[in-house]
Amino acid sequence: MEQKEVTMCKPDWTYTYHIWILDSTEDWVHIYGEPLTNRDKIIFSHEDNWPNLTCIESNHYATCYNPDNGSQLFLFKTEVPESTSVRACIRSGRTLSKLECDHFVLQVRYLLLQQTLKRHWQENDAWLEGLHSLTSILELDELLHNIMHNALIAIPAVDRGFLMLYDPEIQRLVPKASIGMGPSIYDFKTELGEGIGGEVYRDGVGHTYNMEQGFAAISNIKPDNMKNLMAAMENTEGNTVLFSMAVPVSMKKEKLGVMIVHQINKNRKLTNDDLRWLQGFADQAAIAITNARLFSNLRETNEYLVKRNHIHEVFTKLSLKDSDLIMVAKTVEQMINLPVSLFDMTKNEWYPHYTPLSRRLKDTDLIKGWENRVNTLTVTINETSVHLYPIVNDGVPIGYFVVELRRLLRPLDTVVLEQGSALVALKMVNTYSMTDMYYKQCYEFFNELLQYREPNLLASKSRDFGLSPDKPLFVTVMQLSGKAQVVKKRETHQRMLIATLHKELGSLEYLLFGFHDKVTIIMNATTKPQQESLIQKLNKAVKLWTNKDTPLLMGGIGRLYPGLEHVVRSSKEANKSLAYLLSRGTPGIISYESIGINRLFLNQQTEDIEQFIQEVFAPLQSPKAKASDLELTLRTYIAANRSISDTAERLHIHQNTLYHRIRKIEEALAVDLNDSNVWLKLLLACHLSETY
Repeated sequence: MEQKEVTMCKPDWTYTYHIWILDSTEDWVHIYGEPLTNRDKIIFSHEDNWPNLTCIESNHYATCYNPDNGSQLFLFKTEVPESTSVRACIRSGRTLSKLECDHFVLQVRYLLLQQTLKRHWQENDAWLEGLHSLTSILELDELLHNIMHNALIAIPAVDRGFLMLYDPEIQRLVPKASIGMGPSIYDFKTELGEGIGGEVYRDGVGHTYNMEQGFAAISNIKPDNMKNLMAAMENTEGNTVLFSMAVPVSMKKEKLGVMIVHQINKNRKLTNDDLRWLQGFADQAAIAITNARLFSNLRETNEYLVKRNHIHEVFTKLSLKDSDLIMVAKTVEQMINLPVSLFDMTKNEWYPHYTPLSRRLKDTDLIKGWENRVNTLTVTINETSVHLYPIVNDGVPIGYFVVELRRLLRPLDTVVLEQGSALVALKMVNTYSMTDMYYKQCYEFFNELLQYREPNLLASKSRDFGLSPDKPLFVTVMQLSGKAQVVKKRETHQRMLIATLHKELGSLEYLLFGFHDKVTIIMNATTKPQQESLIQKLNKAVKLWTNKDTPLLMGGIGRLYPGLEHVVRSSKEANKSLAYLLSRGTPGIISYESIGINRLFLNQQTEDIEQFIQEVFAPLQSPKAKASDLELTLRTYIAANRSISDTAERLHIHQNTLYHRIRKIEEALAVDLNDSNVWLKLLLACHLSETY
């Protein structure tokens, strides 16, 4: 405080005076006049040394003269600063008159008013400068630190403080900036209602706390938080908090956080004006914080759009360069900085083929249970946490990006996978279109073989399609059956089947194509044993297919014939064999030769066969016949090839009992079982009943 010698309005004598005010700790503080000796401090600061105080009611002050030290003491209150108790002592050498006393008190009041105005202007300038600083900063972290820095400048009576913002994810108030506090303050995270900050945030009303009130307010702080708070305060100069102020930081009705400041040094008593200044600063800070957040969100959105546009450009260039699937997979891996492999469901292939990730997952049934999913999925396979991002064609998954999750995926990672999957889907669909065109050509060539009108031309064409016209060949026809399927899903399953067959058949001489719901294969085989070997390969592929959650697969195989002219015959046999399995709903493949006698009934209506069986066995199904187990006896007799001993043993009856039953069977059927025609009829009916 500036030292000043004040001259009374008298021309002949000059007086030196001192002024004290009562501070926030109820101690008298010397704020004006020359420095006092220790003796003077004792004399001037204690009322006991001034026993004859006289109250002057008209001007609201009390005064007395002490002849021992030649000084006169004045006690009074001023309204500026608010309700401030003042003690002024003047070395007059005599008792002052009432006029001089009134003049002196007025002069002291005027001096204090000047000091107050000067301080207010200084604080106002600091406040305005702080506001200007807030409006010029948009970086949130820098802004928060600046808020606290300027708050302490704007309110010189406080020495340190910190700003807490509410974090909705953890539902805590979290310190974001501090001035004069130790680093442990950033671990001081409070619930609503906990401590000074939690109380003010919850109630939405600012408060000033003296020491006693402050200790009461922090009494509910949890032990860990209290430890962090005390550590943060111990790292500062001076540990005694004389006063604290806390105000909510809010924007309209949205609560953002709370601002807390402490007074350590005895500058002056904190007033309601200080609280209003702090609240006003907090309100402006709330606007600045909101603007900074909006700017941050806008900047993040802009950066996101820029990066998203860059991602789109990268994959557009890959598309224009007609990059293969391996390059696409590697690009996705580079952009998200995580191990990535591409799995083609239709071919059961990995791209790239030999990465550490694909090797770990190659022998696993990756898509089991997920082949119909069009949503992303996170699973653990072989102790590896992976993220599956489906590649979809018309609502049907045809592959997956498989990402090894060494960290959580970010939004831009998902954008990369999205753009990459779109490019992969486009390339795969283009491949499908080219493949379908090839299959159509194969189908047209196959129809030409069935008609066999230009042998030389067909022989030349067959070489183009991978067949040797001079070698024997046979036809296999496979069909996916089961519940009605969506066309795209059926096509996907058919492509998966074709990929499985290609992988199993390898580099053999064959023509394979899919058309509608069937897959047709024409294969060269020099000898019958070679055909059997090829059939074993087909059976292996069918077995692999059967283990998957896919439609039932049935197939028929025609016989081996020399020359292209017999394709039509082998094809008819393959289709008859397929029809045989379809009529029974039995999955698998069967050769025409394996059907045996059933070949005679392939073109027979099922209803006619069932009627024939019923006509033969009806007499043995009457209640009386059933009581004697005549139908079972006849079937067992036929199965035992008419052996009386074997039949009796299988039925666990005596041979005489069997003879008796045979006579009853002959009587019921009105036949002689020794008649070869009768026996053939019964044998055929028994066979057909077990087959159909």
